[in-house]
Amino acid sequence: MSSERTTIKDIARECGVSLSTVSLVLNGNPRISDKTREKVQAAVRRHSYQPNQQARGLASKSSSIMSVVVPNLKNVFSDVYFGEILSGIHAEASEIDYKLLLDVATDRFAQNQEYINIIRSRRADGMLFIASSINESYLRAVEEYNLPFILVNHYYPTSRLNYIAIDYKGSAKTAADHLVGLGHKRIGVIAGVNTYTGLDFRDTFIAHCRQSGLIESDLPWENGGDQWNQEGGFESARRLMEKHPKLTAIMAANDRMAMGAISYLHSRGLRVPHDVSVMGVDDIPSASFTSPSLTTIQHDLYEVGRRSFKRVLALFKGEISSCHETLPVALLERESTGPARPS
Repeated sequence: MSSERTTIKDIARECGVSLSTVSLVLNGNPRISDKTREKVQAAVRRHSYQPNQQARGLASKSSSIMSVVVPNLKNVFSDVYFGEILSGIHAEASEIDYKLLLDVATDRFAQNQEYINIIRSRRADGMLFIASSINESYLRAVEEYNLPFILVNHYYPTSRLNYIAIDYKGSAKTAADHLVGLGHKRIGVIAGVNTYTGLDFRDTFIAHCRQSGLIESDLPWENGGDQWNQEGGFESARRLMEKHPKLTAIMAANDRMAMGAISYLHSRGLRVPHDVSVMGVDDIPSASFTSPSLTTIQHDLYEVGRRSFKRVLALFKGEISSCHETLPVALLERESTGPARPS
């Protein structure tokens, strides 16, 4: 046998044992006799055989690989939001020598049902699907298979799909209390409407403001776009201020759109927060370095990633049967919000 072409099948054939026996030896299982273990280990050394993750998993039933899927968005891998979540997932995975199989949720990914096939074919022990959109309703098919699968920072309201997400309704109420507490009565809202978390944030924010005595016509909102980025925030702020020039605050459903809103206001010569307060959500690293520094609702995205990996692994091992968790939030008051200007 050539060492470059040696496979676990070659080792098993040379030693006259089964594939599972070789895999048990490679995993250090004590069930194997000393004679068989020495024979297999000698063949492994002789051919410089390097077992791959799937071969090691034949006996343990684990591939030591976890599938991670990100949305099919422009520049998704340079996006700090996804970077924070992925960092948390990677940190937890590396602690137990797991590798990550990274995919993008393209049309082909969906059409080929890779969200099911990757797990059922044992290419990975489970799947973490990050920030899916309302358009990815095909994921509901996962419910039929009882697979180790978790939606990361998203959920489907009428579905039993496992998820771990930030408490977006709690974020909306905390943000509303902050702005209303500063005397703001005319507040524009910018939110993406392609996720249920975004819809929940928008609807809960407006409802909570109304419960505090504000009227709905003074709570206009604009769609910040599917990318949830600065450009969407800039254009949404422009539309809001052109239609409703008496607004004293803008609430954006993430920090990047809030930064875009601040850029637009500055381009108009408006001062933040003296003329218009601006608030975001997430507390991405750059939020404290904007000018002015951004008041925001802190979402621990790193912890979302870390905990998601732990829970999907627990699903794979059968330690839990379901997962529906929300993580708490906190207000970080900085310079971009202040008392409402006089009418």
